[in-house]
Amino acid sequence: MDGSLKSSSSSRRRVHGIRSSIVGIIANPAAGRDIRRLVAQGRVVSDQEKANTLRRVFAGLAAVGVDGVLVMPERVGLARLAREDVAGRLDVDFVEMVPGWQGDDSTVAAQLMVKAGVRCIVTLGGDGTNRVVAKACRDVPVVPISTGTNNVFPQMVEGTLGGLAAGAVAKGIAPVSEVCRTSKRLDVYVDGEAIDIALVDAAVSREMFTGARAIWDLSTVQEVFLTRAEPASIGISSIGAQLRPTAMDDPAGLYFRLGDDKGGRSVVAPIAPGVVRAVPVAEWRQLQPGERHEVEMRPGTIALDGEREIVLLHDHKVEISLRLDGPKVVQIDRALNCLVRHGMPAT
Repeated sequence: MDGSLKSSSSSRRRVHGIRSSIVGIIANPAAGRDIRRLVAQGRVVSDQEKANTLRRVFAGLAAVGVDGVLVMPERVGLARLAREDVAGRLDVDFVEMVPGWQGDDSTVAAQLMVKAGVRCIVTLGGDGTNRVVAKACRDVPVVPISTGTNNVFPQMVEGTLGGLAAGAVAKGIAPVSEVCRTSKRLDVYVDGEAIDIALVDAAVSREMFTGARAIWDLSTVQEVFLTRAEPASIGISSIGAQLRPTAMDDPAGLYFRLGDDKGGRSVVAPIAPGVVRAVPVAEWRQLQPGERHEVEMRPGTIALDGEREIVLLHDHKVEISLRLDGPKVVQIDRALNCLVRHGMPAT
């Protein structure tokens, strides 16, 4: 999918070096609507609530005084009211691209935003949304606001505070080196070529087809690779937290295999919204950066951050490896502390 940047002459001048406190906005209207609303008590975030969150984000950005905003186009028009709210105070442009109305749109939008010189990207979505953004955001820090299901990567943050934090980073008030933590990532290789990534977990499932995509039946899962496993998380990573808590920026990940093997153990974990269950773990170990683990199960699929993406075929070698150089994630409290020290601009 190809695209270009659509911008006014004023924002074009800023992008090319006169001023550059531009923030990208990637809001996924499909986030929070998968099958887990039927098989668990997953929350539903309406389009109206997403639009209201964007209005609050834009209010925060305008208050800090960023030069402009670049928005990914999507079919619902979530940013329409937010754009009207800040008319005359904040330049708002849309990335010119040919939407496919799929997750790849977010990757293309992130790529074009980086090319345009954005200093920070705000995402509205879940783990899956941030996974596809991370494929293209490079060193541009992200403020991930949760509107998905089993969210581990994005934060439950009030939109106004997210906008203020993103604005502080874009303006240079909050230095990236001071307010960001670097996430890890899992790279998936097929015949030696890296083809996809996960930010939180890669789960090897006996399901043969991607189907409804979301992993909801844990009995089909055989192996799990994790970048992080925190006790306050929900979903597959919460199992790992019962084995060895692992933070976002710990220099290792976690691997475990499910099953009732002799010598294994059972842990109780919140595997889905409203679902706390005993899970049999056959074996587990730390996952070290750079080592490649070959996935031998056939047939099956690999779910990346909760969604089945890769079909395991007999004639391909599939490996998974942990890397420490994932996306930079803005810590809201740290960015807001910088803003307090600097002082909010007069409006």
